[in-house]
Order: sequence, then C-alpha cells, then structure tokens
Amino acid sequence: MKRYLIKILFSIFVFLLALEVLLRISNKYETRSEHRSGYYSYRYRVERPTWYYTNKPNTSRVKKEQEWQYYNQYNEFGNREKRVSYYTNDTSTIKIVCLGDSFTEGDGAPYDSSWVRQFERRLRANNKNKYSIYNAGACGSDVFYNHRILCDKLLAIRPSIVIECLNSTDVSDVIWRGGAERFNADGTVSGKVGPSWELLYKYSHLFRAGMAILYKHNENLIHETDLMAKEKNAASLIVNQIEKTAAFCSKQHIKYYLLLHPIPDELKRGSKQPVELIKQLRCKSYATSLFHTLEQFYSVNSLEKDYWIANKHYNSSGYKNMGNIIFEQLSLNLEK
Repeated sequence: MKRYLIKILFSIFVFLLALEVLLRISNKYETRSEHRSGYYSYRYRVERPTWYYTNKPNTSRVKKEQEWQYYNQYNEFGNREKRVSYYTNDTSTIKIVCLGDSFTEGDGAPYDSSWVRQFERRLRANNKNKYSIYNAGACGSDVFYNHRILCDKLLAIRPSIVIECLNSTDVSDVIWRGGAERFNADGTVSGKVGPSWELLYKYSHLFRAGMAILYKHNENLIHETDLMAKEKNAASLIVNQIEKTAAFCSKQHIKYYLLLHPIPDELKRGSKQPVELIKQLRCKSYATSLFHTLEQFYSVNSLEKDYWIANKHYNSSGYKNMGNIIFEQLSLNLEK
C-alpha cells in the first residue's frame, strides 16, 4: 500500500512538473517584463534608492532586445539626452521639456529618431522662433516621477513649455506603485505592499495558471472584480497629480500641455483603451487626446510597419509619424 501511494504521488509530481514546463514553453502566462527582458519584475514591495526614475547618471550602454539594439548615452540627470550644460548655456532658443515614459524617451529607436526629435525638427522648420527640446522621458516613469524630476532638476534648463505624455501604462504603474506616498523623506522610494503569494507567482507558471483560471487574478495580481475600481482610483490619483503639475508650471510661468496617446496594442481592433482616464481628462483645457487622430491615421496606413511586434514600442518610422501628428496638434497652440 505504501509503495502504491508513493507511485501515485510520484506520478502526480511528474505530471505537475511536465505541466509547469509546458506552460513555460507556451509563454501563455509570461508577464510583460519577462516578455521584454527575460526576467520577472516585482510589481510590489519595490524599493528604490532615489526619487528620480531615470537611468544611472553619466553612463552609457548598448540596450539590446530581441528585435533591436541601440547605444544609449545618459547625462547628469540620467536622461538619454545631451549634457545639461548644452541647454543651460543656450540663451537664444525657446526651451521645451518633454516628460513621459518609454514612448517619450523613444524606446525602440536611436536617440535622433524619437517623436521628440521629429517634433523638434518640424518646429524649427515651420516657425520663425527657434526651439530646443530636452527629452526627459524615461522608460518606466509615470506622472509622479515626472513631477519630482521637473520640480527638483529640470527647472535648471529654464523651460518656457512643458509637454507631458500619458498613456494607459501609467494607470497600471500607479495601481501597484501608489501615488506620492511612495516618496520617503530620506530620498528613497517604497512600493505598495502586495499579496504575500507574489514570490510563488514569480517562480511557478502553474501557480499563475491557477490564479488566472480559478481565482481570476490578472498579471498585476488583481482580481477581475477589483480591477475596475482600482483603475478608477489610479486614474483619479493621476489626474490629481497632473493638476498639481499644471498648477506648478503656471506658478513658474511655464506653458503646460498634456498629451494622452495610445500605445500600439490599443490601435489594434478590440484592444482596451484607458476609458476612465480619458473621461476624467476630457474637460482639462491643457489636455489633448491623440487617440482619434492616430486611429484615423492607422486606418489607412500600416501599423505593423511602424512598431516592434515583440517589444510593443514604435520603431523609427512609428515615432516619426507620432512626432508629425503631435506637431499638427500642438503647433498652433505653441505660437499663442
């Protein structure tokens, strides 16, 4: 009887192990970070040594993903941009600071091929006033980190205009990062406390399948019945922070513009859009939504040629089109 029980338990173990292997091979429950970089990134309990969500200042690296690799140079602030002195010593141009995440930094394209650089080229070619743009976009940043670096560092550039970009990834970021309470008085950052079983979720795809199928939890470790409420709360936190950034810019006599833009997945038919965020921002005079314009553009142009399928960011062609569309949307306002 004992030998029979051991055989049953061993068979169950082998079956579960085989199922774990098959799920890993299928990538069905692979997280976004695993898909992009090959490793699991913790959603919660994240500790950071600094308030500023940038790369390590004064460094360089070759950033490589399965579809591309580019050389990136980071300045004193940790941004993929020229030296800060290039801007502080310039007294002849109108300075614009662009805030945002990887889509603003230009992840998936060389430095000179981001939408920011294309927007700058269009501005200089079509306006008598000469503009220079500082790209403060940083992969993984959100509106709270944007506000922190703007207040503490970027005023040294003396910008006349701030353009902040926002997309649906900010919502998921804020769901697990929280709002301004993440910033500790000692200059460090603490993430929200998440579920106690995240460690098991990290290492077992079989456990992920069970949580998804039996308990209806998504990749962000949130139950589907809680998701709408959490997205609504995150959207409210984001809008509140944007209002603070807009008020800060006004106090500094800086024009503030907010761009709400889709990511490539949302331009595909049936992909979910940040409805709650759009709803709460619709009445803001400084906010411009690019959803309709980009949807129209890609209804007659090929989206597949403009972004990396695996990485899910635009390529140089996609960022060029995005920069042109942003120029058409904002150029008249910038001249006021």
